[in-house]
Amino acid sequence: MKNLKKMLSLTCCASMIMGLGVIAHAEEEEKYDFGGVTIKCFGSVWDNLDKEDADEKWAEAKAYVEEKYNVVLEHATMDGYDGYNDDDLLIASVSAGDPVADIITLNPESLVACYMNGILFDETPYLDDLQVGSIYSDAGTWQGKCYAISYDNLGDAWVLAYDRKYLEEIGMEKTPTDMFMEGKWDYESFKEYCVEMKSNLPDGVYPIGQYPYHWMTMAAGANGKALVDSDGRLNMASDEVVEAMSFYQELENEGLAYPMTYLEDGSRDIAYQFSDERIVMARVEVWELGGLSENTEFGITYWPWGSNVTCDGDYTTLSDNYKVNTVYWGADAVVDLSCEKLGIPGEVMHKIIYDYRDYADDNTFMHDAWEAEQAGDFVLYGKEAGDPRNFFTEQDIELFDWAHSRFQADLSWTLDSAEIIRIWDAAREVLVDRLDARSTLESYYNEGIANLKDAGFTYDEEAEGAAEEIATEEVATEAE
Repeated sequence: MKNLKKMLSLTCCASMIMGLGVIAHAEEEEKYDFGGVTIKCFGSVWDNLDKEDADEKWAEAKAYVEEKYNVVLEHATMDGYDGYNDDDLLIASVSAGDPVADIITLNPESLVACYMNGILFDETPYLDDLQVGSIYSDAGTWQGKCYAISYDNLGDAWVLAYDRKYLEEIGMEKTPTDMFMEGKWDYESFKEYCVEMKSNLPDGVYPIGQYPYHWMTMAAGANGKALVDSDGRLNMASDEVVEAMSFYQELENEGLAYPMTYLEDGSRDIAYQFSDERIVMARVEVWELGGLSENTEFGITYWPWGSNVTCDGDYTTLSDNYKVNTVYWGADAVVDLSCEKLGIPGEVMHKIIYDYRDYADDNTFMHDAWEAEQAGDFVLYGKEAGDPRNFFTEQDIELFDWAHSRFQADLSWTLDSAEIIRIWDAAREVLVDRLDARSTLESYYNEGIANLKDAGFTYDEEAEGAAEEIATEEVATEAE
């Protein structure tokens, strides 16, 4: 059956299509007949399958999919589920030969556990048929293979927020948003701006404060790296990350960033929340902006870039390797064993997922991204592009939309949760303990490589070096 799955596609010859239960109608929507089999679905929007108070659109989507494919969609019952252990329960059920769910929405931590156990269908050969923007498939990709598709509004990533009125009151002529959009947010310009701001701030208040890991992932992306990328490379000790961490140490040492330290009781003294009056620029999650807007006329910007990124004018001229890292999202996966047991090819299972979500929530933005990529056009990836949301200025709307096009999946938090790497500890040792960035990160990198290999993954450090050389050559060519 596995070989059959790899050979068949929706463009097969008619006899093979009929064997898959596909009924083609001239000038009508293609329909399928899978004999009324039940598909068990779990997580996220799939929970609407048995919710009495669910929006009617989900009931209509269910009916549409069931009629189109002649299947029954059923909400999976996952006994023992505690809100976090979906991967453990799924893996155990597959090992027992009876998957508790056939379609499941997983967070990145659960995805990696499922990758490690080899239980998910590989959608890679069929991505051109699904036709969604690459960022949505990249979010479910590990070491070159796509095992899941994210239907989240990817790019709704963390922002650097500040109080616009406060900056006016202390006499700052330009905002961080102005500086970024003018293309003057490289490390040197950022530091100069912080020096100016610090000179206008009261004692004990600093231009920026960050939790160590938050800075590490976002500054790494802004300097062209995911700490752990979807190819499975650990970049935590790369020159780009070392530069970003060393720069923040410099800001701390010169009194431009809140100096993280330890209190007498051994706890860490870290100022990083927007509500902390000791800092001006703070990381904020997108879901927090609504509440923030009720009391504060905030502005947003993104993290400064280092020497690995170029900018020849305003922010739209930033080199393609400037990225906005994202560490948490959901993605829909298909259990490989379920395809065999149900007699439904995995690529068709992914079409079922797409149709269910599209009927209720409209996935046009995902397909539009794919079409633009095929045409080689720049595209704003956000589902709500142009929507003012909770922003106060056209600048913020424009910048937030643009940032979606720079989305990059960073699997570092995921691998930390899976106890493959210790990225949070590494970040704290560099920015709180002020240990040497390079030697500290190299030590944690070596530990991570050993753990990856112990977990059964292959890791080709020579290939990693070759990829680094290619990336460097691409940036150099682009700059020329």
